[in-house]
Amino acid sequence: MRQRLPARISPRRQISPPTPARLEASATARPTGPIPSPTAPRFEQTPTPSPAGPARTATPVRTPTPAARATATRAANQYLVRNVKVYDLDGRLAYQGDVDLGPTLERIAAGIRDPHPNDGTVFQNRERRLPSKSDGQYYREYVVRTPGLREVGPQRLITGKDGEAYYTPDHYDTFIRIK
Repeated sequence: MRQRLPARISPRRQISPPTPARLEASATARPTGPIPSPTAPRFEQTPTPSPAGPARTATPVRTPTPAARATATRAANQYLVRNVKVYDLDGRLAYQGDVDLGPTLERIAAGIRDPHPNDGTVFQNRERRLPSKSDGQYYREYVVRTPGLREVGPQRLITGKDGEAYYTPDHYDTFIRIK
């Protein structure tokens, strides 16, 4: 017979209210000066050698840190859809994060097709979730591959003849206009 072990219960940590002495100590421990904004780019000091040779001192040049460069890149990309959740056919979360539609739009503009048979075909808008058009061949659908899935996944990009583009992370249940 198996013996049942008691479940481990972690004691709750009680937080006592701040005393005047603790408040004074924490006030003196705080840094002085302005608090940097979390969105402001951070810079590293990178010495640049002088063209006159090693006898002169290096002049510091401000270059953005990798985090600041990534933030600037993401802010400049208008085709980045943030915080997307993509589920597989079994309803399991297959991908969560940002989706960059720029490469898919570039592929479409270059005329390169995805191997999936529906890539570049007419989207008939049967669900009527996009603006209806009298031309039955107004919209085209393109595959957006989901990282981590072997199959094509549910993501699609729908384009219209007037240049508009819609992204669906859930195979036509919802649409996000991106262009």
